[in-house]
Amino acid sequence: MFSKNEKICIRQLESLLILDLYSRGVLFLPRLAVEAANQDGWICLIGATILAAFYGFIITRLVRRFPNDTFVEFSAKILSKPVGMVLSLLFFVKLIISVAFELRIFGEVVKQILLPQTPIEVIIASMLLIASYLVRKGFEARARLGEILFFIVFIPLISVLIFVLPDADFGNLQPFLTTSFTHFLKSSYDLSLTYIAIELLLLVGPFINDYRKLEKASVISIFFVGILNVISAIIVLAVFGVVQTKRQLLPFMVLMGIVEIPGAFIERQEILMIIFWILSDFSFINASLYFSSLIIKRVSKIEDQGFLVLPLVPIVYLISLFPDNIVQTTDWILVLRSFRILFMFFIPLVLLLVARLRKLGETVEK
Repeated sequence: MFSKNEKICIRQLESLLILDLYSRGVLFLPRLAVEAANQDGWICLIGATILAAFYGFIITRLVRRFPNDTFVEFSAKILSKPVGMVLSLLFFVKLIISVAFELRIFGEVVKQILLPQTPIEVIIASMLLIASYLVRKGFEARARLGEILFFIVFIPLISVLIFVLPDADFGNLQPFLTTSFTHFLKSSYDLSLTYIAIELLLLVGPFINDYRKLEKASVISIFFVGILNVISAIIVLAVFGVVQTKRQLLPFMVLMGIVEIPGAFIERQEILMIIFWILSDFSFINASLYFSSLIIKRVSKIEDQGFLVLPLVPIVYLISLFPDNIVQTTDWILVLRSFRILFMFFIPLVLLLVARLRKLGETVEK
């Protein structure tokens, strides 16, 4: 069975990472960028992508020193077992909360645009059960699906963006560079936190067949998504301008609604965008569930990971229903945003420095 083969190639890892990174920000990112720096928002996205690449570099340098271990094992080796246990459990809690809020946003968007008469509880439960089923099939099964979804999502999406260009007024991007350098750095940092899926690299070491190419895969994936985010933000800003972009909760979705595709037989083009986003969002939800159960497996030393997924389903489901609506969900995400940087940068940096000082792990040359 292919699903029992737990090793994947670098190409498959890139596909998975791109899908996971893209799903987190595509709908909201243009508005967040404009709110952060007005017409310079797309420039801040460039800064955010560079910061995200730096986070990825730190994480991959750490993971390469312990190619046969996940975060659970090498954090215990570096900082002692008790500290490693605490950090692993914190990582687990963070992943559970992240996937729960992502599910809530997914449910709210699908209900508003596709299924207005369907209870949001049913929408969330459906996605959660489907994602949990794939988790039970193993990491290699996720990788094979990721390769398929990559082409299904991005080739049509890029094609659709081309048809928006006639409606764009690039004069809306002027004047350039009106944001102070301090505000630019702060905005770039805030936007870089949307690349939260980078932290999942802390858990992929044992599943990669050539970990020496991990850094390259990280950089390629981050910059691919970053370039796509910048282009999307530029087009949204060129079409709607600063004021209208800020007023739209989902500006990219509205943009898809005005696209006129020659010879199109689809009445509502924004449905295409929803389909692309659902597929990429499915990848992130599935990844978070998989790695959450993986942490529990590694901490508890249990052989079979499959049966650990089902107990997580009701926990994630109940957390996703705590917020009253999408606005409150977004507010909660913003409140918790400050904790994202812990596993994206600070904790990996500390672990890497201590590992170097204690001469733990192995180098690529060795």
